[in-house]
Amino acid sequence: MSSPASARVAAASPVFVERATAAELDDWLSYFEPDVVALAGTEPGRRASSTLRRTTDDDTLVFDPNGHDPVRGPRRIAGVQFVLAPTVADLADLDIGRPAVVLSGLLSLNVDRAALSTSLAGLDEYREAVGPTATDEFVHLSTRLPAGYRRDWDGLRVVGAGADAGVGDEPLVAFDCRADGQVLEHSLRRSNLGLQALDGVGDTRARRLREAGLDSRRAVADAGAEELAELDGLGDSSADRIAESARAVTDGAVIRRTDARLPPGDPLFVDIETDGLSPTITWLVGVLDGAGADATYRSFVQRDPDDPGGAIREFLSWYDAEGDGRPVVAYNGWSFDFQVLDEHVAEHCPEFASVWDGMERFDPYRWAVRDDNAVLPGRTNRLEDVAAAVGHESTQTGLTGAAVARAYRAWMDDQSPETELDWERFDAYCEDDVRALAAIWTALDESGRVVSEATGGAGTDETTQGTLSDW
Repeated sequence: MSSPASARVAAASPVFVERATAAELDDWLSYFEPDVVALAGTEPGRRASSTLRRTTDDDTLVFDPNGHDPVRGPRRIAGVQFVLAPTVADLADLDIGRPAVVLSGLLSLNVDRAALSTSLAGLDEYREAVGPTATDEFVHLSTRLPAGYRRDWDGLRVVGAGADAGVGDEPLVAFDCRADGQVLEHSLRRSNLGLQALDGVGDTRARRLREAGLDSRRAVADAGAEELAELDGLGDSSADRIAESARAVTDGAVIRRTDARLPPGDPLFVDIETDGLSPTITWLVGVLDGAGADATYRSFVQRDPDDPGGAIREFLSWYDAEGDGRPVVAYNGWSFDFQVLDEHVAEHCPEFASVWDGMERFDPYRWAVRDDNAVLPGRTNRLEDVAAAVGHESTQTGLTGAAVARAYRAWMDDQSPETELDWERFDAYCEDDVRALAAIWTALDESGRVVSEATGGAGTDETTQGTLSDW
């Protein structure tokens, strides 16, 4: 299945760029691999722009909408039509193909706290300049609006590009801008960059590591726990955790901390799709039977929003007949999938409550991270990052969980040909998630055998492993 062309825009404030270490900047850019880097916020970023032009590849465009002499005008980037508009004049008389992404810093929020209302500053001038291009075929990505902001202003589709990205607790953000007009958002916290990505390392310890000449995760991994324990402020326990975390991230391997076992039996890997984080319907349950290349995927889909229990009934009916009591595995399941299914079984199909209650459920994230049985190798502990680190090659569907939920909500509101989902593509997104989960399970299972052999424990080649659960 082919996906539309996609160009990635990474956004960060000049403050982040100017204060970040060279290792953090390199980490940020290598994580997102952007086609465009945009400086967000209201302040000019001359020094930040200069730093980015030295740091990024020649093929990466650096855009500072508040700069003295910014790049501007229509550009085709990675197969996607962009308009770089540092001024309102850059929006006039556009003669470009559609759809397109307009990237600017011309729109910002005005908040009236007394009236409890917001307005879009610069909207009237912007709309007048854009003229007939203010259609739903254009996406207007504004560097002065916060990440997560999305609104349709009478045909003007506006998306926030992270005004304060990288400042304080605000995450760094990137946007996959697709040739079909969709914009998908990704985020990464500063605490996942550089040395602070290591377990147990904050600002103070990162500084101590750098002062000791250990300025990269690879250097920390090579140093090992014994050398780390000699540093001021690091005891044996902290040194062990930091060294294990560095090995996991740099080697792309699960590092076991205990010889705890995964649940016995041949697992079934499950992922669900809903209409949002406070879901009213579980409309897709994807199940992978097996962990290898020949594993079988099946899905239970409910296209009718008026039957919110349909997909769950089909899944539990199948499990009751075919599941043979096998454990069901979901990543971050205890914080989302299992919790949602528990509520929706009780509400929409209580006749299957006994099947659901009798099912053994396992969450690898909780087991590894919260129960402290293993160190995961991803830059973050998100499913996609951990799976990529252990070698899973993702299917490029160009979707995120938030995009899937938004699309189904649109279908719920208006079941028309214009809003109907590309069911095959959305199902492929769910399948990729369960195959990613199976790859993580395999890495956990294999890491447990190493621990068993190294410690002389009771584990054998048949040893299974625990749960990855809390997010």
